[in-house]
Amino acid sequence: MTVHASGRTRHQAPAPRELLDVAAEVLVARPNASLADVAKAAGIGRTTLHKHYPTRQDLLVAVAHDSLDRCDRAIATALEAADEDPVTVLHHLVERLVPLGPQLQFLFRQPTLDDEPKVMRRMSELEPPLHVLVRRAKEQGQVRADIAEWWFVSALYGLLYTAWEGVAYGWLAARDAPDLVVRTLLEGIGQRA
Repeated sequence: MTVHASGRTRHQAPAPRELLDVAAEVLVARPNASLADVAKAAGIGRTTLHKHYPTRQDLLVAVAHDSLDRCDRAIATALEAADEDPVTVLHHLVERLVPLGPQLQFLFRQPTLDDEPKVMRRMSELEPPLHVLVRRAKEQGQVRADIAEWWFVSALYGLLYTAWEGVAYGWLAARDAPDLVVRTLLEGIGQRA
């Protein structure tokens, strides 16, 4: 995926969230991208970027926390409808997480984040609510009882990434992604006998 600078002039600094979006996209496309690469893609000078994030690791951590904030909000919003059918909640969850593909991929592909205890703690906190949702779906017979919760959640992450990539490359319409993810997750891709 190619990342392009926005249409603003070189003198206009991007808003912090926009800068973190660009950084996530650049770092997903090229995990070893430098601060200069991120600054160029954001349409700002390297000095401007250094004022906000003195080191590459500072930028990585800021992108990680922004990504986690977004994922937290998406999960919390989807799970607010706890009284709804678990499959409906799962569908709401996928609708909110597919657009966060770059952020999710960034979180899973940056090995230097492993040395950031706060980031790692926050990442581990994303999963318990998802496990609760899987348990509810099992209790209601919507997910096979023999499927481990960790496997379901890992498969969900994989399908979310694949859906985001499909949308980004134009292979999949954004509105079709949630149904495809949920159907694949719950029914698989094999031919029924």
